[in-house]
Amino acid sequence: MTSVIAISNQKGGVAKTTTCISLGAGLAASGKKTLLLDLDPQANLSISLGIADDSMEETISDALETALNSRKVNWAGLVQPTSLEYLDLIPSDARLWTVERMISEKRGYEGELARLLEKWEQEYEYILLDCSPSLGPLTIMALTASRMVIVPIQTEFLAAVGLVRLIETIDAVKEHTNPVLDFHLLAVMYDQRNGICRDVLQKLRENFPQKLFNTVIGVDTRLKECVATGQPVIQYDPKTRASQQYTLLAEELATLLSGNSEAA
Repeated sequence: MTSVIAISNQKGGVAKTTTCISLGAGLAASGKKTLLLDLDPQANLSISLGIADDSMEETISDALETALNSRKVNWAGLVQPTSLEYLDLIPSDARLWTVERMISEKRGYEGELARLLEKWEQEYEYILLDCSPSLGPLTIMALTASRMVIVPIQTEFLAAVGLVRLIETIDAVKEHTNPVLDFHLLAVMYDQRNGICRDVLQKLRENFPQKLFNTVIGVDTRLKECVATGQPVIQYDPKTRASQQYTLLAEELATLLSGNSEAA
């Protein structure tokens, strides 16, 4: 069974795209065939993996447009290989802004992405959705299609401000379109030398004891450097701290999902 996981936070600059790439790479490195889907019109995920706008014949924009008209899509050409074995990408582009607006006017649009992802359910063990930094229609579709949403959250006081609204959105999606949706928080950009970071991490552990990953992602300059190479950090520098932490996160996620499946 394919596990569809959304990576979402309406706040920008919280390592959402970095987490999607690095977690996906960690899963792929363990032999799990993984598909990354760029659901952000800014296409940061695509760019970070070396896929430029002018090299894309078709993107997720074209795929979603099939819900609006009878256009044909080269489904095989839509999926792009990355530099890492077992890790593929469906890219995005700026046209997704328009597609989002148009598809939101369609009755029952919330389930369109879930129906689209059925095409790859037999091919991939994991599908990770890199959501845009908003709680708009694209994110609602992603949450409706997902088994879990991972929320990267910085270990600073202001980062928790929008968390309540996101959890409210998750609860609304569970009530109306996806009753099995679960969420987990991931502490990112953690600096253990900083007292505020330590305090915020402790508060997260106290307030979300069952919803916070044990793995904590620290500050690591290699995460910024690897973007210029189009490689995930696990491939760019396997020995760096971030590579080790995202590898641990991939293991923790696989164990968590396996346990949930057995409980179900």
